[in-house]
Amino acid sequence: MPTERPVSWTPAYPALCQLLDAAIEAARTSPRPTADVTALRRVRRDLVQMDNGHLPYPDSQLVWSPHAAFRLVRQIITAAPLGHPAVGTVLRLAADIADQNAAARTTATSTKES
Repeated sequence: MPTERPVSWTPAYPALCQLLDAAIEAARTSPRPTADVTALRRVRRDLVQMDNGHLPYPDSQLVWSPHAAFRLVRQIITAAPLGHPAVGTVLRLAADIADQNAAARTTATSTKES
């Protein structure tokens, strides 16, 4: 089920990195962090791999995966500081990826029924 990256990925990628950097910095400097810095760094690494065309799963095919992308974006949204200016861009990307997932699921379901 290969699909292409949504058009909103390219402008949202820097916003994703900004949000992650802000969340990592907030967690590092907080006396009582609410996020796991190691996990956020892992998300950052996986995000860079995905942007370079590699999926963050060791045995996965080298195609765009809306499921993997949505997993990463959801983790970023969860860790995002409230009121950060990049949140809107990232939420629009999440909506586009969710639409891709829905379309892929519909296609898979209709193919099974045929």
